[in-house]
Amino acid sequence: MDPHVFLIFFSVIVLPDGEVKTLSKNVVECPSEEVVYEMHVPKVQRGEIVDWAAACKPITVLLESPTKNSNELET
Repeated sequence: MDPHVFLIFFSVIVLPDGEVKTLSKNVVECPSEEVVYEMHVPKVQRGEIVDWAAACKPITVLLESPTKNSNELET
């Protein structure tokens, strides 16, 4: 297994009925704080969500590296 680093954007929202929803997404670049606020604050102001939190961090996971099929020829 080899370590692989991914940037993960994670968002948690609380709906008016108390339900908690999450979103996680592999991103090439973390969104700016301004973009994250634009995604969430208007929804709070409209009453669509009660609260929210978000983070974007590099995450290292161990994954199997793909192996070449022994029948494939190298070019």
